[in-house]
Amino acid sequence: MTQLMLIDGQQRLTTITLLIIALARYAKSHPERELDFTFDEIMSLGYLVNKYKKGDNHYTLTLSQGDRASLRSLTDNLENEDVEIVSDSKLLLDNLSFFEGLVEAIEDPNVVWNGIQMLEVVSVSLTQGLDNPQLIFESMNSTGKSLTSADLIRNYVLMGHPQQDELYRTYWRPIEETLGPSSYSDIFDEFVRNWLTVIYAPETLTRRNIYQTFKRYFESSGYGSTRPVENLLKELGRYARYYADITGGRHDDKEVGRMLALIRQLGFSVATPLLMSILDDYGQGAFDRNDLLLMLSFVESYLFRRAVCDCPTNSLNKFFPSLIGKLNHVQVEGELDYAKAFCTFLLEPAGTKRRFPSNAEFFDRLITRDAYHFPYSLHLLSRLENSLYPKNERDFTSGAYTIEHIMPQNALAHAEWRQMMGDPDEEMFELLLHNLGNLTLTAYNSELSDGTFEEKKSRAVGGYDVEWIAISSELKDATEWTPESIDGRARRLARMALQTWPIPEIAEETRRELEQEKVKKRTHKVVPVSFKDLFNAGLLREGDVLFSTHPRWEGTATVTPRGTMRLSNGEEFTSPSSAVVRLFRLRGASSKSANGWQYLSLGKGGPKLIDIRDRFRESQDDK
Repeated sequence: MTQLMLIDGQQRLTTITLLIIALARYAKSHPERELDFTFDEIMSLGYLVNKYKKGDNHYTLTLSQGDRASLRSLTDNLENEDVEIVSDSKLLLDNLSFFEGLVEAIEDPNVVWNGIQMLEVVSVSLTQGLDNPQLIFESMNSTGKSLTSADLIRNYVLMGHPQQDELYRTYWRPIEETLGPSSYSDIFDEFVRNWLTVIYAPETLTRRNIYQTFKRYFESSGYGSTRPVENLLKELGRYARYYADITGGRHDDKEVGRMLALIRQLGFSVATPLLMSILDDYGQGAFDRNDLLLMLSFVESYLFRRAVCDCPTNSLNKFFPSLIGKLNHVQVEGELDYAKAFCTFLLEPAGTKRRFPSNAEFFDRLITRDAYHFPYSLHLLSRLENSLYPKNERDFTSGAYTIEHIMPQNALAHAEWRQMMGDPDEEMFELLLHNLGNLTLTAYNSELSDGTFEEKKSRAVGGYDVEWIAISSELKDATEWTPESIDGRARRLARMALQTWPIPEIAEETRRELEQEKVKKRTHKVVPVSFKDLFNAGLLREGDVLFSTHPRWEGTATVTPRGTMRLSNGEEFTSPSSAVVRLFRLRGASSKSANGWQYLSLGKGGPKLIDIRDRFRESQDDK
């Protein structure tokens, strides 16, 4: 038996295998039928197993880890009914059940068997070292259904690698499990697009050509040549966890998970790259937990305020990547507080489509808009309710609670409601009906229905006098419900909303620092200085050792005769920042940016490169 690895055709062969298993089961359970095939024939002729071999060689088809155990248990069960079927792969078992139903329903199963005998298989063998299996893989399905980015990227990274099985088990399989084995193929494209958005920020990426963009990053970063593929897979695994936490609204830290869940409920996937970048920077120690919670709360405030104020969302596709780029710059420069800079950047586009709605704009829209047909009406009311007892929040998302009109929708049909409302015309009635002040939460919507105000208050089950909803506390003592009551309650809830969804308050000092930096860039022409310039000027010499000044990530780089920096593993860099990022990663860090000019010193305890660069720049200015 010759073992071959399938580059293309796994799904077809798995489908045929499941169909043959279904036929084998049918033949075994229907011995009275005259069939062109028998159970023993299928099991003896190598369709499913090689009965003379053991271990991996016993099975005609072996799948990847996620489905392997289930498929093997199906064939083992055919050989020995006492073998329990492994249910790890629901898709395999569901498809087998589907085929069994079709075989049972068909009048003559021989048609299926004879059809399988007529299948033609094209086998293309490649010569190792000469043929490129990845190019074959990319082109074979070019005229059929497009291959997913998950398939293309996995094979591009792993195919041809001498330890591809180990890499799959150690790195790639955990990525599949993190994203969800059953849904991983569907969401992998979106995950990679978000990850690449972080990598290429502030560049804006489209949903197309994700695979080509990935290849560009892979090749330009030197993976597979100067950098080990394991580092890339570790990075993908780390970001897969961020993506799963963000889209699932969870986190090991309960409070962080709560904030991610609130953001997820708003459904703004455009914010995912920004959240991934923030979580990664937090993991690298760029700021503390309090700053993380603060920034997440402002992300929710920013998105929700914009939704209330009907701000367009299309501009955010560029805004969030630009924000990631600015935060990367803040880390590289190392002169500004990360969280303060983040808040300042959120507030920068004031007066534009990207604005963070002010308190005045937010308040006005809350008390005047149709809050009932607002897509986030339940989020609005439940967040306001839970803000009053944050340590004992209630779950309003299970479906038990719905939005209730205090003045019912057919109030004009009742004289008592018309009189209480001042007999409004239809236009005024609609404004009052769907106003925030007329909406509450209840688990007894159908019971309260269209009753009078007094009936709704006094009802024994779910009535306003006995149902405890803090945002509607005034209903218990109210004797009437008027336009003034609705307006007053709307304003009270809007004032609560200003506290629940706050706007950042930026210290004038931070604003001034950022403005000074902008002015500096506009008014001063800064002469770019490279590492090679310092070498050519004699300020750095061959053999000089550069030391990392980072308190955690130690290491050295040596100046080469070519004016580059060589790390201990032999890699060479022309940029101090690129060298430092790589140096930190070799020590276990996962930084995507770092200021090499700040972190490298000439000799242990000697001057930093940034000081040497500044002195060189001053000497050039004097000339």
